[in-house]
Amino acid sequence: MNVDIVFEVIRKRWKQAAILVLLGSLATGVILFIQKPYFRSSAVFTAANPNLGDRSNIYRTEFWEQYFYYGGEFDNDRLMALARSEEMCRFMVDSFRLMKHYKIDSSNVRAAYLADYEYKENVHIHKNEFGHVKVNVWDTDKQLAAAIANAIVTRTNQKSVASSNNMKLEILQKLQHDFNTQKDTLQQIEQQLQLGADAFLLARKTDIINRLNETEKLIQQFNTSVNNVSSLFVIEEALPALKKDKPKIIAGVIMAAVVSFIFSVLLLLFVEWRSRSKAS
Repeated sequence: MNVDIVFEVIRKRWKQAAILVLLGSLATGVILFIQKPYFRSSAVFTAANPNLGDRSNIYRTEFWEQYFYYGGEFDNDRLMALARSEEMCRFMVDSFRLMKHYKIDSSNVRAAYLADYEYKENVHIHKNEFGHVKVNVWDTDKQLAAAIANAIVTRTNQKSVASSNNMKLEILQKLQHDFNTQKDTLQQIEQQLQLGADAFLLARKTDIINRLNETEKLIQQFNTSVNNVSSLFVIEEALPALKKDKPKIIAGVIMAAVVSFIFSVLLLLFVEWRSRSKAS
């Protein structure tokens, strides 16, 4: 398309173009103005070293070794996956009664889906420029937005700690089973020794006693390691916003003006082409 033709059409029909741009900008401004304001609250956290509450660290005696209190990239990925999980979404929707807050009819067969969709539209979890996990929550209620963001962080920590403790409890069950088995074996050996001394049985008894002491020590250590040591560090707690985050009226009006101008030029070019076609 010849650019000269475009400028000619704009020069010839600039009033019509100006009216279209004005109407488009005005309509967009009115729509954005009557929309409810949304406030954003943000919480930032980073992973703690998963070994902080582990028995190997709790009972460590050589403190000359350098020990990192913060976790790595994969630990942040794991926590972010928990924060983004479907279970987290359902928990927040139920805990804060968001179905009622979003004005969704609970009798609707799609009510759960609609609440889930609305929640995910208003919650965005990602890594910031420092590699930490950032939780952004938008809502028409500034207090609720901050509460949801902080609740996501708290719930993420609870799920992570519970997962770690469950693994330790499984190990504890195995150790306790081994301890009971060794104890039963010791009783059998002692019964056999009552019938007569035997060097092999005495050596075996000593070995089992040593193993029992070692297993009991491990049981005590793992019992201690089942704790509530936090799996994350909160860098920034979410606070109620001081001003609305969206809709951004000025930015929206400017964008609408640009789009309206492009649309008006294309429309006027089409009108000009039609008029010339009829004239010919």
